[in-house]
Amino acid sequence: MKLFLRNIYFILFLFIGSATIAQTKDSLDEKQPKKIADPKDHIVVDFSFDSYLNFPKEISQKPYSLGGNAYLMWDYPFGYGPFSIAIGAGFSTHDVHTNGRITYSIDGKYTTFVPITTKYSTNKFSCNYMEIPIELRLRTKGEKSFKLSVGGKFGYAYNVHSKYADVDGKMKVYRIKNINPFRYGVSLRIGYNKFNLQGFYALSELFKKGGGEPGMIQFSLGIGLLLY
Repeated sequence: MKLFLRNIYFILFLFIGSATIAQTKDSLDEKQPKKIADPKDHIVVDFSFDSYLNFPKEISQKPYSLGGNAYLMWDYPFGYGPFSIAIGAGFSTHDVHTNGRITYSIDGKYTTFVPITTKYSTNKFSCNYMEIPIELRLRTKGEKSFKLSVGGKFGYAYNVHSKYADVDGKMKVYRIKNINPFRYGVSLRIGYNKFNLQGFYALSELFKKGGGEPGMIQFSLGIGLLLY
C-alpha cells in the first residue's frame, strides 16, 4: 500500500509540476510579440499587358500584346513587424504586337519602326530579360492578408528579336541593333492572399541614346500570383 501511495504521490507531483511549467510557458509566450511578416511569397509569377510610351507616328499596337515575369524571391522580415524586404532573381518577357517593322539607317547606327503596308498574320517585337527584383513589402497579420509591395528591378536583355509571318512564311530576326542592353525601373503590386495587381514602369529607354526612337519606355500592367 505504501508503495502504491508513493507512486500516486509521484504521479501527482509530476502532473502538477508539468501543469505549472506548461502554464508558465504559455504566459511567457503570450507576452512575446507575434511575428507577422514571416518569410513567405518566395515564388512570384506575373501575367501582363505590355506596351511602350512614345511609339513612332503611324505605328499602332495590337491589344494581345502579352508578357510576364517569373521570380524566385528571398524574403527578410524586419523583426516582428509587418514589413520585410525581398530580393530575387528571375526572367521576364515583353512581347508587343504592332504594325511596325524594324528598320535601320544606311549606316546601321539608328533603329526605327516603319508601318507594314502588306498583309501579314504576325508581327511581334520581343524583349527578354534576366532580372534582379527588389521589393519593400507590407503584409497584414494572418494567413490570408492584404499585401503591398513597392520596389524596382534591374535587368539585362539576353534575347531581343522580332517575329514576322505572312502567306510566304515565317521569319525571325535576332540581335536587333542599338537596343539598350540594360533595363531598370520601378514596380508596384497590391493584393490579397495569393492574388495581386502589379505594374512596372521603366526608367530606362528601349534604345541607346541617339541609336533609335527617342523616349520609348516600356511599361506593363497585369495580375500576379504568389505561389509559395
